[in-house]
Amino acid sequence: MGRVERKVAIVTGATSVEPGGLNIGGATATELAAEGARVVLADINVEGAERLAAILNERHGDKTALAVGIDLRHEDQIQDLVQRTVDYFGAPDIVVNNAGIFPGDDGDVATMAIEVWDNVMAVNVRAAMLLTKHALPHLRKNGGTIVNTSSTHAFAGDSSLTGYGATKAALIALTKYTATQYGKEGVRCNAICPGTTTTPPALALPQEIKDIYVAHTMRPTLNGPTELGKVFLFLASDDSRGINGEVIRVDGGLLAHQPFVPDMHRLGMVTAPDQ
Repeated sequence: MGRVERKVAIVTGATSVEPGGLNIGGATATELAAEGARVVLADINVEGAERLAAILNERHGDKTALAVGIDLRHEDQIQDLVQRTVDYFGAPDIVVNNAGIFPGDDGDVATMAIEVWDNVMAVNVRAAMLLTKHALPHLRKNGGTIVNTSSTHAFAGDSSLTGYGATKAALIALTKYTATQYGKEGVRCNAICPGTTTTPPALALPQEIKDIYVAHTMRPTLNGPTELGKVFLFLASDDSRGINGEVIRVDGGLLAHQPFVPDMHRLGMVTAPDQ
């Protein structure tokens, strides 16, 4: 029996992109389906969600996956997403708030357009709160788990992506508040913070930028979506039943090292050589 056998999961931001393949949400849905869950793939890119749903239904049987096109900036569409889940599969047991945006005009504070700030907040934070809100009646009744996708941008600054970083820090707070308020009712809520991951947008970056990310990741290569999906599966399953309100970095060691370590590696040196 799979680790999430007969569970119903909603995963936002779950697609298969051409070219590029799975994003983190798509890899998460793939792992959940492989372990027995029925999954709702919710994304504004409905073609990508439908492509992945067809793959999962062929692989694991009809009515394994349902694709739902959604604009997460609208509460009525989020309510409809939960209701469609209930009507098609039954009450949700697992909610993965994964969808997020990082637009190119999300720059520094001095140049931040309020429209950009509000849009990033709406998709990355408000939508996660609203899906949690509308799924909670089912989760509080039957128990269940929520996993939010934060980021290493929640812990350290960058030269741009100010709104994105602020939303990811806010998701950590939302995670802890949700765990605190509903943990006694059998609802768990945790967050995962990916580092740079070989999703389709990352694969499209210039090689010079990818080389920088690799140099600062304390493993030979960057994590792929599958490495992230397996951690989401763990937090969605009863294997993690003792974990609530936790934030787990899955960054390959990106934030584990002293900032100068990559420069030392490049120079073939160590911080404190043998005497």
